[in-house]
Amino acid sequence: MSTRDVRYGAVSGVGFSFLVSVLTLALEALANIFYPTPLALSPFWSLYKGYWVSFLLTLALYAILIIFTRPYKSEYMMGYSNMLKSTQRVVIFTIVSLAFLSILFDAYVGPLRTKIGIFIVVNLISGIIGGYVGVRLS
Repeated sequence: MSTRDVRYGAVSGVGFSFLVSVLTLALEALANIFYPTPLALSPFWSLYKGYWVSFLLTLALYAILIIFTRPYKSEYMMGYSNMLKSTQRVVIFTIVSLAFLSILFDAYVGPLRTKIGIFIVVNLISGIIGGYVGVRLS
């Protein structure tokens, strides 16, 4: 493992973390049209507060994103699966760290500017953690 791999993993983890957060909030905003619930980024916070629709939507989105990064059978047969395993590990660890750290975003009830700052910091930290751990375990 080189430092270049760790940097690439951290950068891809940060980008993926922002993508997951934006997709989660967009999906919940869309569901809010049909079933009004507060927006929650963390599935643990949704479970704690009893927002079942948000909990199920978030878990479904996480499962779809993890399945999407799984290598196909042809990639296993051609030997590309070893290269793609680190990508799947980065995705899994980024999602897990985002699920835990986004509790900070959901629990904060202060001004909007601070909440946006917490959103950015949570995504940066979870992406760096997910990228670093995903590459280190490869």
